[in-house]
Order: sequence, then C-alpha cells, then structure tokens
Amino acid sequence: MLIISIFLIVFFKLAYIQIIQGKWLQIKASEQWSRDLPINAKRGDIFDANGVVLAQSYTTYDVYVRPSMIKDAPSVSLFLSTTLNLDFDDTLRKVQNTNYSEVLIKLQVEETQAKLLKDSNISGIKLSENNARYYPFGDLATQVLGFTTIDNVGQAGIEVAYDKYLKGVNGMIIDQSDVRGVQIDNTLSHYLPSIDGCSLTLTIDVNIQQSLERSLVKLMQDHEPKSATGIIMNTKTGEIVAVSSKPSFNLNSPPRDNVEELLSSVRNIAITDNYEPGSTFKVLTMAAALDSGVAKLTDTFYDPGYRIVDNERIKCWKSIGHGHQTLTDGLCNSCNSVFVDLALRLGYDRMYEYFNKFGLGDKLGVDFLAEASGIIMNRNNAKIVDLARMGFGQAIAISPLQLITAVNSVLNGGNLMKPYLVKEVRDVNGKIISQTEPELIQKTVSADTSEKMKVMFEEVVKKFAAIEAFIPGYRVSGKTGTTQKYTDGRISDKYISSFIGSFPANDPDYTILILADEPASGHFFGSIVATPYAKPIFEDIISLKNYQPVGLEEDKANMEKNILMPNLVGMRLAEALTILRNLSLQIKLVGEGFFVQSQTPSPNTYVYKNAVVILTTE
Repeated sequence: MLIISIFLIVFFKLAYIQIIQGKWLQIKASEQWSRDLPINAKRGDIFDANGVVLAQSYTTYDVYVRPSMIKDAPSVSLFLSTTLNLDFDDTLRKVQNTNYSEVLIKLQVEETQAKLLKDSNISGIKLSENNARYYPFGDLATQVLGFTTIDNVGQAGIEVAYDKYLKGVNGMIIDQSDVRGVQIDNTLSHYLPSIDGCSLTLTIDVNIQQSLERSLVKLMQDHEPKSATGIIMNTKTGEIVAVSSKPSFNLNSPPRDNVEELLSSVRNIAITDNYEPGSTFKVLTMAAALDSGVAKLTDTFYDPGYRIVDNERIKCWKSIGHGHQTLTDGLCNSCNSVFVDLALRLGYDRMYEYFNKFGLGDKLGVDFLAEASGIIMNRNNAKIVDLARMGFGQAIAISPLQLITAVNSVLNGGNLMKPYLVKEVRDVNGKIISQTEPELIQKTVSADTSEKMKVMFEEVVKKFAAIEAFIPGYRVSGKTGTTQKYTDGRISDKYISSFIGSFPANDPDYTILILADEPASGHFFGSIVATPYAKPIFEDIISLKNYQPVGLEEDKANMEKNILMPNLVGMRLAEALTILRNLSLQIKLVGEGFFVQSQTPSPNTYVYKNAVVILTTE
C-alpha cells in the first residue's frame, strides 16, 4: 500500500509538471539556452500632399555586449569607448557586469561606426538593427510633424498622434547559448523579421508651408512678438494646407536639455490654444445677423465713437466715431458700435444658436492631439454687456482653428467642414488602410448669406483697413483684428494682432489666418502687424497654383503706392486729419491729445489710396 501511494504521488507530480507546468517550463528553459537581440521596425515615412518626404527613417545599429564572452574587458572597453565616443570607466563597468547576459552600450550607432565594430570580430560585441528619424526640411512644420524619442516612440505632433501606424512591428534574432550566456558554436540563429511602419500622406503643401514660415519669420524680426502663428486651409474641404508657429526648432536636434523651450516651441498654437479673436470675429457676427434676418444690407447706423450698454461705455477704436454708415461700411470700418447693435439685435438665444452652428465652444474633431474647445460664457451667466462685447470678438475665447473653420463656412455656402491633417495611411506594401475625405459637420448660414458675405469681405481689402493685402489684378478678401489682452483680470497694454483673408474672393480656395501675440515694435494694429505678412503668401499661392489675373482695368487706380506720406509729426491733430482726408487715406488715432507725436507709415514713403495711417497723439 505504501509503495502504491508513493507511486501515485510521483505519477501525479510528473503529470502536474508535464501537463500543467509544461509550457511554462519550456519557456523558461528556452530563455536559459537562448539569447535574443531586437530588430527595430523601420518607422513609416511622412509625405506632404505632393509626395515630398517630410520625415523618414534610416538604418542605424544598437550595440550590446555579452560580458560572459568578453576575454579582455579593459581592451574591449577602450575600443568601444574610443570608437563610439563614450566614457571609458562607464563602458568598462558595463562590459564587466556579468549579472546580465546582455548589456546595452549605445543606441543608434551610425553605419560607419557599426562597420568598425563588426570588422573587429571581437567576441561578445553584438549589433542589432535599429533606425533613426530624419527630417529633410529641418525646422519646417515643427509643430505639425513633432518628433520621436531616441528609441523611435512618437513624442509630439503627428509622430505621436499616428504612432500606432508609424511604429511598425519589431522583430528579433535568437541565438542558442550555454548556461553562462556564451553563444554555442555551430548552432542555428533564428531570424524573425520586423514589419515596417505605415506611411502617411498629409494635407500639408510643403511649398505653401515654406511661404507661411517665411512670412512668420519676417514678422518675428520686424515686430518681435512672443510668438507668430499662421494657419492656411482649403476653404472648401477643411484640409489644413499649412500651419506653423514661431519660434520653432530643428526637428533633427530638439532642445531636449531645455524642457520649457521644447514644450513651448512644439505646441501647435493654432489648434491647442484659445484667444479672444477681436475684430476678425465680426465676420461671424455679421453673417449671423444677415442670416437670421435681424439686419439687411440697406440698414444704416450712426456711430458717435461709443455705445452705452448696462451703464458701461463701450468705445469704438475711432474715438471721434464713424458717423453715419451702411452695414457694409460697418464691417469695412470695423466699427464696434455697429457690432454691438447687431449682437443686441440677435439677442442671447440667436447668438448662442449661431455659436453652436459655427462649432464654437466644442472640439471640431481634427486628427491632432490636445485640440482646444474654446471658452464660451455660460448662457445663464452672460450679461447684456457681455453679449454686446461678444459681437466684436471680446468676452469669448476660441482657437485659431475654430475661427478659420467657421469663417470658411461663411465663405463656402454655409458648409462647416471638418478640419484634417492626414489624407491617407498606407501599409508597407502600398495598400491604403485609411483615407480621409472632406466631411460636412453641419450647415451654418444660407447660400444667399454666404454670397453677400463674400462681397462684403472683399470690400474690406478693396477700400479700407486691409488694403495692405490688396494685389492688383486679383481678388483678395480679408479682415484685420486688434485684441487687447487681459492681465490679472484687467485690460492691459498688450495685444494680439491678426488678419484673416481668403482668395479668390468671389469663390475662395484658400483662407489664411495670421496672429502676432504681444508685438513689441510699438505697433499693434492688425493692419500693420499682421496683414502685410499675409500678402506675400497670397502672391506665392497665385504663382504656385498658376492663377490668372482678372479685373486689371478696374484696379488701375489702385495698382501702385503713389500717395506720398506727408510729415505730420508736431502738427495740430485737426490739421493733420484734414490733410489725410484730402489724400483719401484712412485714419486710426492712438491717444486723446491735440498734437501728433508719431505717425505710421513714416513721412516720405509711398502708400496705396485708402491705406491706413496711424497717428499717435499726446
């Protein structure tokens, strides 16, 4: 009986080991008699809309040592540290570390260095294929593309948003070894190949992206703002054709040792940040007023320079007022008083209804991380004076992406299109596994309202404050904005200067938004700090896309800067105003003095008819 019991115990133990623990023990045994080196998958390429490579990978090598196989640790360490430019003592510690079967010496070693190691035939030095990321255009589209870690994990931008597609599947090499980790001669190595990552094609046009970034760099040089941001979209489809912020950095050498600089410079401000849009928002208020029927093109307004709402005085930028004006004049003059009236006519319910229609206060669903949703005051907490200020772009915060997308809808028959950055994803064999088509989110305004707005939008460039965007023979529309920022809950002397415009004005294909945050040049009006930097982008688009001129005859009177600016400094304000009006020039006043202290543009420079002249008084 005892023998039978012992036999049963042994039997069940063997059964337990073979059946229950068998698979686990096989794995553990395999780990003991084999060593594996990873083969990192090649990260997928990123292309622009024209097929130009914006990000690619090339082969590098990771260097390992198997300490148990090293016969002369000091000499091997000297060779490794000299070849790979490493600290000798640190390398020696790794080479002598027999607690591990394999020790990493260095990641992403270039091919020339890897060949020296391979040709040395030193036992115990092992190479594993890896790949490094390279950005052919350096600091172009920094915030769009983002960057990866040294081991090819997406950290920012498209690189992280589409990491699961780009990274691929790693492979490995498996060698048989003895209990000490020494490779056994004349045994087979098993090679499991990696699978390369998918490639992406973006909506970005590298030529237009370069044009945008040239303008932003020039803006930074001329006006020294904290940052300059621009975004260009296909008006009809929602494709983001270009987007950038300055300052930026070269993606091939991110400032990893300065985390604050790294994080601030890689942030895609146009998508992730909110701001008070100021007068550029007036396009939306005007569209809502026309579409809802609370305003007609035949309406007239009187502006004494202010409106009183809830016992608060809301000033127009022109302190002496614009006097009598039409609805179109109100947009062209960017008259705050007119837009206060329109907001009050709309009332709470209609105003908030159009906020929803325009996609404000909620994410649009762009294929990018950390999209801002905007900040819309709770309907129940908004006062009448808040409603009035919303009409001209204050008391509301939205992202640049939200503004340009909403304005696109006004210019595109009332179609609010979903913005996007990636057109398609292809696998390693070229098969399309994901493709993005233009997507209508919802309707905003009627086609009739859209047609009226396109005409009014163009008038601003042809005759008034956005004259610096005028291009003879071509139809450009636009609106400037100058937003005074709040500091500690109070209005400060810091500004955001902006311009939004489209081309061709009668049937827009492209919309451009330019922002300058806190310009330090002494100028802050959008007409001076932002508009002139949009014009060369329009001109580049005209050239790149081969648009032909129209309406040259009607533009002849405005084709040249042929008005010579007089010297008005020191002159009585009333006299200076008379001179400028006789020259058919627009006027913006800063200050409430009686004498001119400075002027922009400078004396003896030539300007267009209807150009804006800024006079600073005492």
